[in-house]
Amino acid sequence: MPVLLLIVGMNFIGVGALIPVLPYTVIETLGLPASVMTLLLASYAFAMFIANPIQGRLSDHFGRRKVLSVSLLVGAAANLWFALSADIVSMFAARLIGGFAAGNTGVIQAMIADRSPPERRAQYMGLLGAAIGVGFVAGPALGGLLADVGGGPVHRTPFLLAAGFSLVALVMTSRMKAPEGGRIQLTRSDDGMAVRVRSLLRSPLAPYALVSLALNLSFAQVEASFVLVLRDYLGFGARETGWLFAYVGVCIILVQAVLIRHVVGRFGEVGATGIGGALLILGQVLTVLLVLGLLPGNDARLAQMLVVTTSICFGYAIATPAISSAASMLAGATTMGGSLGLIQGFGSLGQVIGLVVAGPLYDLGGSQYPFGFGGAVTLAMLLLVPYLTRPSRTGDSG
Repeated sequence: MPVLLLIVGMNFIGVGALIPVLPYTVIETLGLPASVMTLLLASYAFAMFIANPIQGRLSDHFGRRKVLSVSLLVGAAANLWFALSADIVSMFAARLIGGFAAGNTGVIQAMIADRSPPERRAQYMGLLGAAIGVGFVAGPALGGLLADVGGGPVHRTPFLLAAGFSLVALVMTSRMKAPEGGRIQLTRSDDGMAVRVRSLLRSPLAPYALVSLALNLSFAQVEASFVLVLRDYLGFGARETGWLFAYVGVCIILVQAVLIRHVVGRFGEVGATGIGGALLILGQVLTVLLVLGLLPGNDARLAQMLVVTTSICFGYAIATPAISSAASMLAGATTMGGSLGLIQGFGSLGQVIGLVVAGPLYDLGGSQYPFGFGGAVTLAMLLLVPYLTRPSRTGDSG
């Protein structure tokens, strides 16, 4: 388990390194509008949407480690291509391939679930989130600090770093041991994707897929627009943005390594999902008020930003592992990779839709539009929470 969490951290250091530099590459260097930047982000999420259920299902048949290793190798090549790209067409191609490679979240979740008893699954999913948080601590900070290193485009050195970390994660994956008890005996199925999606939507996992879609559709507004808020409201550049995203990672680590097990232990996975959604919508509404200048303390704008950022990060960091933990307990062991991959696929679909609309909403008149839209979607997510099936805390249902 520690090795797997280290692999996740390495993987997401590479992902996080992109965040502080992308707006400056697309908007300022290439002179393109924010909608193109968010479409570039959406292309990555779209590829993840396609890849998550495919990789999850392949991992059920051919083994988690093999699928994860191939995805890390392809991801390293895609990051190298993006680092050397100087035109938007090459950037889109590299991000599509990189997104397909990054569609291994369901595989990683299944690997953790394979190695953890049901009663401790929420805690381990929280540790997964904490490992991702480590990536978002180091990744954006390194990306921002290295943006001016080397004399090339601002994205070159951070993406070379991302490629390097993918290769390190690949080496660690190749040395990882199989879970105790040997490989799970998997049932073979030739069902098509459409059949599996219909089966998911008729199962107790259906509301979780819809909640995952709504949560990621909402959070995509933050993902796409937060850097623009920092630039417009605080005048931040890539370096300052990197440090604030490091703070975001610290929040994620605090919640998912320490707080999540207490929240889930007290309120259960479904209750934790509702609490996370409530904190997320609070942060989104406060961000709208901040951008419009309606929050008190306009002479302390950084403090305002830290308050809204903390609420958003705590909300998303609580809801995400709670959903993953509950879904893993409702899925059967022989189909866990495919089921979690499909749910992650719905989440990636939410990202795609959210990122596609975030750019035009921002171009419409500022960050209050994407954040306001995100708040409305989070409200819709909260209305779905009562329909979530509460998993058994004593064993798998399947």
